[in-house]
Amino acid sequence: MFIGGIPGMERVMQSDVSPPYLTLVTGPPGSMKTGFALSLVANHLRRTGEFGLFCTVEETVDSLLKSCQSMRIDLPPNLQITDFTELRKENEAMDYLKFTRRMIQHFKQERGHAFTTFVLDSLGAIYSLTTVDADMRKRMFGFFDFLRSQGLYTLIVTERQSGEHAELQGNEGFIADAILSLGLDRRNGKIVRTLQIEKMRHVNHSMEKQAIDASNGGISIMGPLFD
Repeated sequence: MFIGGIPGMERVMQSDVSPPYLTLVTGPPGSMKTGFALSLVANHLRRTGEFGLFCTVEETVDSLLKSCQSMRIDLPPNLQITDFTELRKENEAMDYLKFTRRMIQHFKQERGHAFTTFVLDSLGAIYSLTTVDADMRKRMFGFFDFLRSQGLYTLIVTERQSGEHAELQGNEGFIADAILSLGLDRRNGKIVRTLQIEKMRHVNHSMEKQAIDASNGGISIMGPLFD
């Protein structure tokens, strides 16, 4: 998925991963977390012909499409984008985790084994709409467990300021199979967007910070940054 989805990723990973596999895509505002997830999933689904579901909780579909247009990401027809922002307006007390479970089960019944890829953008938005307590963390653990039981490649987009731990509100960093940290690096008066693999189970990989480019059809890896 990663090597086929992001140009240049073969220089960072020795092999790829197999589903079920849960990845946190973390980073500060402006680090291209959503763009990275869209670029990766669009390329993967176009190459394989499988089906994917992208759930946006805080950004409208129109805004996502404008982002894709600016990055020249061509979204394939086998990617379904579901906009939770309208649902939030209609029902503030909605149980988003339960709704998402039912939606995934629906597409699993409809698409069967062709449904392989799920993206939630973002976890922070889900937390902002509910009370984060021990019960919520337990429910999130159960939700992640459910995603694994469906045999999916899962990308969870999460906000994280530079230097903060990946656990965020709970124990997501421990539950996840992989943590991809996107960042902003200042070099010679310019801002360079970066990718660094903090964790990736079952795969030998580089832990060097990589410069990334966000043009020409999505995200690509340019090479390692050296201090």
